[in-house]
Amino acid sequence: MAISNTILSDPYDILRCPECTGETLSPKGADALVCTACKTEFPLVDEFGSASLLASASKSAIKEDIQKWWGDLYKQAYEGHENGLDRTMMAARLIELEDLFKKRQMLPVVEMPLAELTGKRVLEIGAGAGAHSALFKFQGAIMTSVDITPERVLATARKLDLVEAGAGNTYQADAENLPFRDNSFDIVYSNGVLHHSENTDQCIDEVHRVLKPGGKAVIMLYSRHSAIFWLNILPRALLTGEIFHWPEAQWIGRLTEGKPKFGETKNPITRVYSANQMRHLFRFFKIESLRKNSFQFDNFCIPKLTQIRNAVFPAFGKKAHPGGLMVYGAPYVAETRLELYLGRYFGFGWNIVAEKK
Repeated sequence: MAISNTILSDPYDILRCPECTGETLSPKGADALVCTACKTEFPLVDEFGSASLLASASKSAIKEDIQKWWGDLYKQAYEGHENGLDRTMMAARLIELEDLFKKRQMLPVVEMPLAELTGKRVLEIGAGAGAHSALFKFQGAIMTSVDITPERVLATARKLDLVEAGAGNTYQADAENLPFRDNSFDIVYSNGVLHHSENTDQCIDEVHRVLKPGGKAVIMLYSRHSAIFWLNILPRALLTGEIFHWPEAQWIGRLTEGKPKFGETKNPITRVYSANQMRHLFRFFKIESLRKNSFQFDNFCIPKLTQIRNAVFPAFGKKAHPGGLMVYGAPYVAETRLELYLGRYFGFGWNIVAEKK
């Protein structure tokens, strides 16, 4: 198996076995890594050297549903959208993406210290289609990117391979059982992912474990006290009856992120948090900032409101931004100034920066 030149000269120095927590994983031939302690083998799954580092405990029915759902959504929104890109085009797309993030006042540019990433070891949990990891590598970070969904691991590896700066590795991994040694990363970043895990508390514990002392967690989770929750998700839960049949995280999941197209599995889990719940979740960290954002005028339970917004705004000069191609698969209509202002109070995103004490 040919290994991409984007991976680190010693990509295994921070790995540990997710099965037994042994701290030595070594190549076995050209197609697998093996734990020297418990002898468990982990296959390489693509030409970029990505390994599937899932322990047996990460192969439960609900985790399989999580992979099915997010694989389905990947195919709907992103599959193949990096086809035809070369390194020059990727650099231009990433510059556009950063500009869109600035206009939207999002976590990757407000809370993430882009200008300080050169040489920093950064872990992204839930890399999705890989745009955020590619942006951080473009800024000079030593990237490690994980996702539990194999399609998203491959998409991230492809994008990292098209970025000349920095260095990067991708792995299939479970956020509740990260395959990394203690105190490995300067920054752990995760944007809108960990609230979809079977055990979000365990994910945050793992973030704390793999951060170096003084390292920063830069994370976005969904807000309970938001326009989307109270004026969209909850009314639909009552109208459909989902609220009466499932625990909260499951009925919210079934009503968020879209609908399956290539299978029958719906989004298994989505959690929402109040400010107090966020502080409790990060109680073993020193919280540096907690900011709310992400409100749009289509956050209400009114049919076709998103389509109306996307049609009306361009007619009044608010054109779709090309930076959306990297993360949404199409140009994106950014928030207006009023939407950005209202996002401070009614937004769906909690953006937190927390330091490991």
